[in-house]
Amino acid sequence: MKTMKRFIYMVCGALLLAGTATAQTPSYSIGGLHFSNDAMTTADLFTLSQQQFNFGTARSMGMAGAFTSLGADMASMVINPAGLGMYRRGEVAITPMISVAKATTPGTSAFEGNSNTRFSVGNFGGVFNIHEGSGKLLSVNMGVGYTRLADFNYNYSFSNAPAHRASIADAMSVMLEAGGIGVNSSGVINQGGRTNWGIDPFFWPAVAGYKTYLVDMNDYGVWYPAEIGANAMIGNATSVESRGSAGEFTWSIGGNYDNKLYFGMTLGLQSITQKKTIYYGEAYSYGGGNGYDSGDMAVDADGVMLDEVMQAMGMNQRVRLDGTGVNMKLGLVYRPISALRLGVAFHTPTLYSIERRYEMAMSTVALGPTSETDQTTHEYTSDTASEILEDDGPNGWNFASPARLMVGASYTFGPFAVLSVDYERTWYNGIRVQQMPYLPYGPGKEDFKQDFKHYFQGSNNLRVGLEVRPIPMLALRAGYGYVGSMLKQQGTILSQPATEEVNYVTAGVGVNLGRSCYLDLAYCYAKNTSTEYMLYYGNRYPDLTSSEPAEVYTSERYRTNLERHNIALTFGVRF
Repeated sequence: MKTMKRFIYMVCGALLLAGTATAQTPSYSIGGLHFSNDAMTTADLFTLSQQQFNFGTARSMGMAGAFTSLGADMASMVINPAGLGMYRRGEVAITPMISVAKATTPGTSAFEGNSNTRFSVGNFGGVFNIHEGSGKLLSVNMGVGYTRLADFNYNYSFSNAPAHRASIADAMSVMLEAGGIGVNSSGVINQGGRTNWGIDPFFWPAVAGYKTYLVDMNDYGVWYPAEIGANAMIGNATSVESRGSAGEFTWSIGGNYDNKLYFGMTLGLQSITQKKTIYYGEAYSYGGGNGYDSGDMAVDADGVMLDEVMQAMGMNQRVRLDGTGVNMKLGLVYRPISALRLGVAFHTPTLYSIERRYEMAMSTVALGPTSETDQTTHEYTSDTASEILEDDGPNGWNFASPARLMVGASYTFGPFAVLSVDYERTWYNGIRVQQMPYLPYGPGKEDFKQDFKHYFQGSNNLRVGLEVRPIPMLALRAGYGYVGSMLKQQGTILSQPATEEVNYVTAGVGVNLGRSCYLDLAYCYAKNTSTEYMLYYGNRYPDLTSSEPAEVYTSERYRTNLERHNIALTFGVRF
């Protein structure tokens, strides 16, 4: 037990990157999956900045996206536009794909579906010759298209059996204290002149807790879980459903200089959308009982039986993101000898503009005394629900994603095979918030900057692809990709699961259906390992200099991993 407490203190003593709030003495840390949804967090900004380059064409997927030095593929527009200079003919193509995502949270039991299947378009577009000459500048090609860069479609859920553990109501009590929120003589909750839902949305979960009798303020001005017995066995459940994606519309140009040097540039316009629904619930049992037969056993910290006994609570939150981004990509490929290609590409930071919407509601179920004259037994049930609340703005966020540098080499073994290797460096410590709404309680732009500089680093990514042609009309492909951690220290806890590391393997086959048509099929299996996170935490420190909190109210730590199966089919026509 001492070891566990020491670990909790060490974890909570750090800035937990979840929109942590601080105040004058005493100080507080507040956050977690269920407390960090009214505003962007470092985990949100990082997740929106993550992109993978194996969602494009089936050929690029089959070779794990190792196309920094390869070309003559529409994936070149989002990887290295110099590859457009290798086209000898025009081309149009489309790539429908199917994705299956399955989540697992070790040490828990799933209570809802943890898999999701979606159909989408991985890539479509065309490449057109706009110049062909007999001098050193042999050709210039223009490309327009769309490529999927990130998939936000997933479900995960888990539950925990009843045990003596902290309740989210404990963390709500800390949140209300931290915000200087009180209750006036009429029972109206208020904060500096603002009342009820006029209080900043950061506090809405805790305000809803007061409205549904989950928490209350005693005569000494101290917030506490009002109707949850000190002897409660608490079971809890969480579910998250996410829908959305990130994709890029591209305009590219690539040229061929003397069949030695290929150059290119892409202007990218990104579109991001995500809808996320988050549920959290607790159920309380007392004295070894469970359900509605256990109210008579509920007692407070002094052993006195409670008049009103909380049985269950549930909280629903919804977040919607809609945004656009713009960037540029510059690239070169050089052929020192006919069989060897060396490529380099630089992706500027993407400048994003994001609009965010947030809403929530909470309900509770409690037992009351049998009658006004009999306060010792409980029979009737009371249900209480808050209003459905929506924070609809202004919630505009502007931020810059990391810059990327890619280098690659490929070697062609005559007409029979090609081997390609890519290395990518992505500077996640360079993410910067440029504009954000005013948050009276939460981090500012400088806080985000310090978080990314202190906790994040550049990630090292590797992609390897192989293509073999046993006969001229048939291509067999395979690949491996690795996305390294962006965290300086393992064990850093974010407010929600964010992908920390990715390993994926790919395979594919391509068939030429004649001189003008081709068909490519690819499969990718990816295993995404997430960062650890907490459902909630609310900790009170004696003062700003204290590293160990006086009160610790946290959920258990979780790690939700995601496995993805992607299948893509490209049909193309050359002209």
